[in-house]
Amino acid sequence: MSDFLLILAMAAITYGSRVVFLAHAGTPPSGLFGRFLDRFPLALFAALAASILIVPQADFDARIGWAALAGAVAGGWLTKRSLYGVVGFGFAAYWAGRLLVG
Repeated sequence: MSDFLLILAMAAITYGSRVVFLAHAGTPPSGLFGRFLDRFPLALFAALAASILIVPQADFDARIGWAALAGAVAGGWLTKRSLYGVVGFGFAAYWAGRLLVG
């Protein structure tokens, strides 16, 4: 899967899970479901990055996956689990890893 398609899939899953709450304005969900939605962006990006590490392709260096995973975790920690922070830091770390690894 190309990098662009992977990013589009991540965006569709992340924003698709939240579009219901945009269409139905009201109080944000609370309880277990609310905590799940707060942590979902970090978990999604970490899962996508970790999938590279679990089932590496022959032509793909796992260090790039580690870089993306570390970027996502750092972005989640630094921006208080902001969706843009997780995806932005993870994406930047992924591309930095690609540039460094070659």
